[in-house]
Amino acid sequence: MSSLGLRPVSQWRLLIMDVQAALRLWRFWLHLGLEDILKQYRRSFLGPVWISLNTAIFIGAFGVIGSQVFNIDVKTYLPYFCVSHVLFLFISHCISDGCQTFITAAAFLKQTPYPKTAFGLRVIWRNLLMMGHNIPIALLVLLVFGGLENIRIIPFFLGMMFTIVCAVLVACILGALCSRFRDIPMIVTSLMQVAIFLTPVMWQPSQLSERAQLIVHVNPLAAFLDLIRAPVLGKSVESSSYVMAGCSFVFLLIAFFTIFLKSRRRLVYWL
Repeated sequence: MSSLGLRPVSQWRLLIMDVQAALRLWRFWLHLGLEDILKQYRRSFLGPVWISLNTAIFIGAFGVIGSQVFNIDVKTYLPYFCVSHVLFLFISHCISDGCQTFITAAAFLKQTPYPKTAFGLRVIWRNLLMMGHNIPIALLVLLVFGGLENIRIIPFFLGMMFTIVCAVLVACILGALCSRFRDIPMIVTSLMQVAIFLTPVMWQPSQLSERAQLIVHVNPLAAFLDLIRAPVLGKSVESSSYVMAGCSFVFLLIAFFTIFLKSRRRLVYWL
């Protein structure tokens, strides 16, 4: 019987079974994500230092210039930009890499019926490891310029967990769509290049007029960024960010449920 002919209860059961199977295979996707990182370091002398060094140089250079451009004290601007940049890199890479979720897993899916969600978890785990290379830079900046003691660990942890759940949904959704329509990755790449300028990473929402701040309120990326950045900077998350992040989660859940049912049986043939 095709998935379209199943009752709603059976459809939910298929979704839950796939997620449960992926969670039981945690060693599998943890190993794959770690192996993805190690492949980048093979025959490299400095290895992961290159990632941190590149990020540190960019943050240091633009942090000084940005403070002059926006007329903000460098002691205030640099910690804000550093934390924003590191966290936004994680969000943007999760979205961009999500386009290749199932395409890069073609060899596995064509041989064994692995749970599809496992490869979404692989992508997010890999990007968490990548973010781990840059976290020391943010902590060092906060230590030098002050603010390290203001980090709200529990709100940050809760915000990060919520962001990770949504990122897994995005990876699975984009992975399925991009397996069928190969033009979508290029569209997503172009959108993410523009998104960094429409998201308060280099600039602060308070610098915009009241009308222009609508760009921030309707931007899901800005909501998730605020969700994990504000606790690190010792601030409270904006109420509008909670609303936008919650609405985004509901939308992603519906999209994931719909696309999973329609693509799970056809996905192997699209790869």
